[in-house]
Amino acid sequence: MTFGEKLRQLMTEREISLRQLAKTVPCDPGYLSRISNDHKPPSIELAGRLDELLDAGGALARLRPSSPLTATDRGLIDMMRRADASDLGPGSLEMIDVAVNRLCRDYPSVSPDQLCVRGKAHMERLLRLLDGRTTLAEHRELLVRTGWLAALLACAYYDNGDQDAAEMARRMARRMGEQAEHGELIGWSWEIAAWFALVERRYDDVVTYSEAGVRHAGVSNAAVQLTLQAGRGYARMGDNRAAEALRVGRKILDQLPRPDHPEHHFVFDHDKYEFYCSTIYTMLGQDDAAREHANEVIAQCQRQNGSVRWPMRFAMANLDLALVAGRRGQLDGALTYGRAALEPTRRSGDLLPRARELHGLLAERFAGEVAVAEFAEQLRHEC
Repeated sequence: MTFGEKLRQLMTEREISLRQLAKTVPCDPGYLSRISNDHKPPSIELAGRLDELLDAGGALARLRPSSPLTATDRGLIDMMRRADASDLGPGSLEMIDVAVNRLCRDYPSVSPDQLCVRGKAHMERLLRLLDGRTTLAEHRELLVRTGWLAALLACAYYDNGDQDAAEMARRMARRMGEQAEHGELIGWSWEIAAWFALVERRYDDVVTYSEAGVRHAGVSNAAVQLTLQAGRGYARMGDNRAAEALRVGRKILDQLPRPDHPEHHFVFDHDKYEFYCSTIYTMLGQDDAAREHANEVIAQCQRQNGSVRWPMRFAMANLDLALVAGRRGQLDGALTYGRAALEPTRRSGDLLPRARELHGLLAERFAGEVAVAEFAEQLRHEC
């Protein structure tokens, strides 16, 4: 049955003339006549109005014929079809998530050499996918995942001593974050820049880059790390704003849930706060507080079977204790902790620069000591 046939049937059943119905709608009787004879399709609004007036329960509205497609309509439909076209197979984004998160969780324990090789292989695949057909939503998600991978590669390259590649990867992470409008990813790209500056002793830049990142990061893991990174920059400059940074970082951290995977490099697990307290108080020269927090970090790092859970934190906490002992004139303690810091094979990019700082302190305070010369030789070998 057509729309016009159903309309005439309902008018007969309701004993209402076409002219009366047109007056009730209201509309032109001639226009309604053409509709009732199927010479013209009704608009969506008119079909609904007639269905309501004739108490058709939707039966009349459902018979409304579709309007013929214009060239513009067909063009828009084609564009929508193309926008929905994708070369990504089912579950591809989930598989990419698994791979990128696995790399980020391996960062604390896997050698930077291996991370670079694995990360580059995944990066090539992600870039090919970005060049292919994706929906707008998929394209944004690929940008974000590419950004996280680039951020991880920046850290791994820097740990491996390749500063140029590290900086290129860091800039790529920031660009991906900006294109995807992902604030936390942008924040981490600035945090990595601040870390580079800290190792290279550009302490003003540490603070500047950290503050730039905080403006994007919101209340997030990146915001905690950026705030405490600024604290390390202030501490290196002997500025007591470092202590305020610790308080602010703690306040942000308390708003975040404890992570399911604290080993993920771009997650600030709550135990890591002790690590930052240890390094910041050591840099400020507050030895009692530094020693207390460093011992807590070492206790957190050691498993019951004697293995080390966080080798990089373990090494840096030992260096903090070595520097405290050296400042207090305790040569044996300083060397014991210094050698312990060099034991883990997984090392952060700032380990050896800080170990050289320890040697400089010991060489100045204990000139001529054979043990200090032996430590210097060990350092040269490690470098």
